[in-house]
Amino acid sequence: MTRKLIDEYELWGLKPNVKKTKYMPIRDIPRDLRLEDGKGTINYVNEYTYLGVKITKDGNHEPEISDRINRGRAVITKLNSILWDRDVTPKTKTHIYHAIVKNTITYAAETWCLKAKNGSKTEFYRNGFLTTLGSTLQEGQN
Repeated sequence: MTRKLIDEYELWGLKPNVKKTKYMPIRDIPRDLRLEDGKGTINYVNEYTYLGVKITKDGNHEPEISDRINRGRAVITKLNSILWDRDVTPKTKTHIYHAIVKNTITYAAETWCLKAKNGSKTEFYRNGFLTTLGSTLQEGQN
């Protein structure tokens, strides 16, 4: 299989970078692939990131969901000066949440196999953010 792949690449004038190439078999025995003619070795991995999404061999999405929530926290930390500003309207803060924070957390969520535990994590985070937003709104109304 790897020989055919490399032959097809060479037909198009492409040369695969074996040092950067990794593979993750689903039902195969985990082992490194040695290419013929001493052209290198393709390493086996248990998980990898493709287009910003972590993919694991067992299909577990919990690390990806936790990572997304942490990225959402980082975004909020960077937006704190805006979110706590009393001159920014509640409507604008809500738009910021939906446009930036929510999209950061739910990027590629359509690929997740969401379990009740994971769904409650994202819901808990959303409610926590909205509670914080609500407390800043109430402070601004006094």
